[in-house]
Amino acid sequence: MGLSGQVPNRVDAATKEGLLALLDTAMEAGWTWRAACAHLGVSERRSNRWARRRAAGRLADGAPGGSPVHGILPEESEAILALFEQWGQVDRSHRKLAHRGSYLGRF
Repeated sequence: MGLSGQVPNRVDAATKEGLLALLDTAMEAGWTWRAACAHLGVSERRSNRWARRRAAGRLADGAPGGSPVHGILPEESEAILALFEQWGQVDRSHRKLAHRGSYLGRF
């Protein structure tokens, strides 16, 4: 794993799996989860979260950023592009195009 000291903030799934395997081995040897976590330099909360994610089959980190709740829908994107094709040469400003699209009831 190549780790020494505290576990970094971001580690890949293979490192998480290796640390969880070490924790499992320590538990089989009679260590408490808390003592094994302290010895490995990983917080209990973090290791418990990894264990839950491993049980669910999704130990790898998700993509950062998530998905925007108020993102532009595909049909809205098409309406914006259609308006730009029609009025782009006349009103190049995004503010004017937004106003025209609103005025025409397109978005």
